[in-house]
Amino acid sequence: MKKYLKTPRVVCLATFFAMIPALLLGGCGQQTECEKCIDTAMGTVISQTVYVTGNSPAATDGKTDEKVTDVVLQKLNDLEQQELSWRLDSAEVAKINAAAGKGQIQVSTAMAGWLERCLQISEQTGGAFDVSIGKLSRLWDIDTWAAADDPQDYELPGREEIEQALASAGWQQMILEQRTDSMAVSIPAGMQIDLGAVGKGVALDEIHKTLEEHPKVSGAVISVGGSILTYGNKPEGGAWQIAVTDPQDPSQSVGVLTLDGGYCVSTSGDYERYVEVDGVRYHHILDPRTGFPARSDVAGVTIVTTDGFLSDALSTACFVLGSEEGQKLLEKYDAEGLFIDHAGTITMTEGMRQYFHLSNSQK
Repeated sequence: MKKYLKTPRVVCLATFFAMIPALLLGGCGQQTECEKCIDTAMGTVISQTVYVTGNSPAATDGKTDEKVTDVVLQKLNDLEQQELSWRLDSAEVAKINAAAGKGQIQVSTAMAGWLERCLQISEQTGGAFDVSIGKLSRLWDIDTWAAADDPQDYELPGREEIEQALASAGWQQMILEQRTDSMAVSIPAGMQIDLGAVGKGVALDEIHKTLEEHPKVSGAVISVGGSILTYGNKPEGGAWQIAVTDPQDPSQSVGVLTLDGGYCVSTSGDYERYVEVDGVRYHHILDPRTGFPARSDVAGVTIVTTDGFLSDALSTACFVLGSEEGQKLLEKYDAEGLFIDHAGTITMTEGMRQYFHLSNSQK
């Protein structure tokens, strides 16, 4: 029984699509310097195009010689090391997991806010979104096979193993409480949380804050593993343009989103990271209700909001829920979405129509 990994060109495409707006811009204006950077942070590719006005060196903060792109990368590294990583002992998520079954642990205001929003979305989706499935994610070994270039034979987890991992999860068992002067969280023994479903969105929000701290930054488009932030204005005017991947052929796009600055775009799809076993595709987006990769009518979903956290969380939740229930969820959060089913049919929220335009090949 041959088992092999599929790792489509999603990282390269994410980088390419993030650079599309820069390519469309042409040259920078006379008073605008342009800084481009492609690097890695938080275990993914970070693609930055930043425009800085004035006479300061290209993409610096105006006070030192440090480039804004470097400041952003450092921010993302700090975010992983201090807060989001489940691997690094220094991170809050890892500390919460280490305290499982041992009572409350104090958390930062930021972490408390993220967890509170996660629990809200879990409740709104009936558990279709759940960050308490860290043990289940480790069982499927997503991180290893998603990053492997030449993987060994992949073994699917057994049903009994999946049931045991599910038994350790359950968002209702995550308790977030207000102390006198701080917030605290407790999780039961055996539970492991994983904020991977919101990590890139959190990163977009933190990047937005960082850019606001640098008044000479007039515009930027930044991709964190394919989740994209548009910021400010293009030097030559006009809106930013972001391509939407075709799930049936990830080397192509189905159309383009035309957006002003201040938007976040996140996409979830079964074509991004997956393994095939006996002709069956097992992708990386797990359904917390079944313990298996999600099965719905959706092959890919793209969310547009002004909130990075929500764009990331909702793209995952909507993929698991499917088009009909996903659109109902988006209404609750005033977010827009585009759904592509396995036949290539596109369905979108009414508000998405003002942003999305089909490519010529799709018309």
